Amino acid sequence: MIAAKVKLDKIRLDGGTQMRKNLNMQMIYSYKEAMENGDVFPKLYTVFDGKTHWLVDGFHRYHAYKLLNQKEVDVHYEMGNQLEAQVIAFGVNGDHGKQRTNIEKHDIVLAASIHELTKNKSDRELAKICKVSAPFVASVRNPEVKKRQNQQRKKSSRKKLAENNNPNDNRGVIGLHPGSDSFEPVSEIFAPDDDELRANELAEKADRELLNKLLDASEPLAVAYEEIKKLTLLNAQQETRIAALQREKNEAIADAKRAQAQLDKLRKEKK
Repeated sequence: MIAAKVKLDKIRLDGGTQMRKNLNMQMIYSYKEAMENGDVFPKLYTVFDGKTHWLVDGFHRYHAYKLLNQKEVDVHYEMGNQLEAQVIAFGVNGDHGKQRTNIEKHDIVLAASIHELTKNKSDRELAKICKVSAPFVASVRNPEVKKRQNQQRKKSSRKKLAENNNPNDNRGVIGLHPGSDSFEPVSEIFAPDDDELRANELAEKADRELLNKLLDASEPLAVAYEEIKKLTLLNAQQETRIAALQREKNEAIADAKRAQAQLDKLRKEKK
């Protein structure tokens, strides 16, 4: 790859290389703060066709630079056309950056399955390009595969539930694997199905898109959002702490159940 300085307004974002379809404003403002504090970020990644730089990786960083009114940025680029840039973008954030959701990965694989340069690739080849598993690609290309996977997952969940509710199991706490000390949150056993997850993520996506449009249309609103972001971060920290305390509580209950079971067993043996 080639390193260069490029004017920010010469980098194109509309080439079909943004696989997320939306931006995380909290992350953008977090990057902006870090940049103001002197933190050094990786260079933007573009594909250059001799005339246009198509942004492939670094959309959040790009908008952070834009908020800072930065005119030029450092980029790493490689030569290629817009279609080749799209193929590279299929794998972006597969191993770094903000983790992709299952819906995002599904949409990426779906796009790659009909893309001019990748539609004839095998499941394994497409998985490598999109940085997902081959079974995941197969489930997107063939809905019947996904249906069987969902059925197997539900069957496994029912089996876990039955095992954890076994009256002969001294642990007696849902979420504990029989014969082990590992703790599995109740939420994993009673997990929502794929349709529920997709509906929730689509609703969140619509909310984020609306917010992005409002922020783009109003500079004062963008400034106000920076203050809201700080409160959101504080709230997230509190929620994380509450979740940690809840896990500690569940583990303490599990320990108490095990200790009581052992005590009851000792009492029976003495009799």
